[in-house]
Amino acid sequence: MAKGIDISMHNGTVNFSAVKSSGCNIVIIKATEGVDYVDPCLNQHYNGAKAQGLNIGFYHFMSEKTNPIQQAIDFWNAIKGKQFNVIPTLDIETNNMGRSQKQISDRCIEFLTKFKALSGYNCLIYTGGYFGRDNLDSRVKKYPGWIAHYGVNSPMTTGFIVVGHQYTEDGRINGVNTRVDLNNFENAIFIGKTTKPVETKEMKIQNMLVTIGYPIGPSGVDGIIGNGTITAIKAFQKDCNLTVTGNVDTKTWNKLEQEYNKKLGIKPNNKEEFDMDKVVLYFGPLDALSAVLVSQKHQCPMMLKKDFEDKKLKAKEIIIIGGKPGTDRYDSFKDAAKLL
Repeated sequence: MAKGIDISMHNGTVNFSAVKSSGCNIVIIKATEGVDYVDPCLNQHYNGAKAQGLNIGFYHFMSEKTNPIQQAIDFWNAIKGKQFNVIPTLDIETNNMGRSQKQISDRCIEFLTKFKALSGYNCLIYTGGYFGRDNLDSRVKKYPGWIAHYGVNSPMTTGFIVVGHQYTEDGRINGVNTRVDLNNFENAIFIGKTTKPVETKEMKIQNMLVTIGYPIGPSGVDGIIGNGTITAIKAFQKDCNLTVTGNVDTKTWNKLEQEYNKKLGIKPNNKEEFDMDKVVLYFGPLDALSAVLVSQKHQCPMMLKKDFEDKKLKAKEIIIIGGKPGTDRYDSFKDAAKLL
C-alpha cells in the first residue's frame, strides 16, 4: 500500500520535495475537465513532481454537458507528451442531469473506448462509493476502481476491483498549503513499466511557455506550433526585449530555458560543455594532407575550419593547420611538421 495525493489548481503551488519527505510518493494531477479546459496548474504540478522523481498520474473530470469522445481527445492531447507511470484516470462523480445508470455508463464507455484507441491505455475509474455503486453498470466496473469513501479504513463494496482508496478530502501534508485529498493505493495502479514518450522540441517550447506563465491556447502541449503558441512566443519575446518574430531562434530558446529553470528553481550549470576533446582544423584542400598527418598523430578528428565554426562546435583543444587562402601552403606543411 502506497500513500498518494491528487491535486488540481485549487491546491496552488506545491512543494514536492516536502511532499516526498512526508512519505508520499504518488501524485495524480488534474489535467482536463470537459472540453477545451486544461487545468492551469497542470504543467507546474507535473514539472515539480517530475523533478522530485515522484510517481505521476493524470485525471480527467468528466463533464455531463459535453461530448465524451471529444473529452477523451482533449485529455490525451494534454498528457501525451508527458512521462507517467500511473494509469490515467477518468473521474466520474456527478449526475445533475438525471441520467439513468445506462446513459451515464454509455457516456463513460464512449470516453474509455476513444481514449484507448488514441493512447493504448485503459483507465482507472475514480468515483464516490455510493455514486459508483448506484450509477455505473458492469461494463464500467470492469475497469479498476479508485473509490472515494471517507472516515473508513477500506471503501464500501461497489462492484469495482479497488486499487485506490481516497479516505479524506480534508487532509494535511507538508508541501501543500491547502486541504488536500489523501489516498492509499495498491501496486495495480501502475502501468507495467514507466512510459517515457519522446518530448519533441515543439513540445518542449510549449511546455516551457506554459510553465512560466504564457498560455498557448486550449489545445495544450500538442507539439503543434499553431496561432496560440506563436502568440505566446511573441509575448515572451516582447517582455524579454527580444526581436519579436514568433519564431524560437537561439536567443529566444536560451532565454526560455533560463526563465523555465528559474521558475522550477533549477540552478544553471555553468560548466562549459564540449562536443569533442581535441580537433584538427584546416582551411582548405591545400592544407588537407598536413591535417591528415596531424590528426593521425593526435588520434583525433579533423574538419574544415569553416564547417567547425558554422556548426558552432566546441572542443577542449584546437589545432589549426594552414592560414588564409592565397598564402604559401609550404608554410602550412612546415608548421604542421612541428606537431608530428
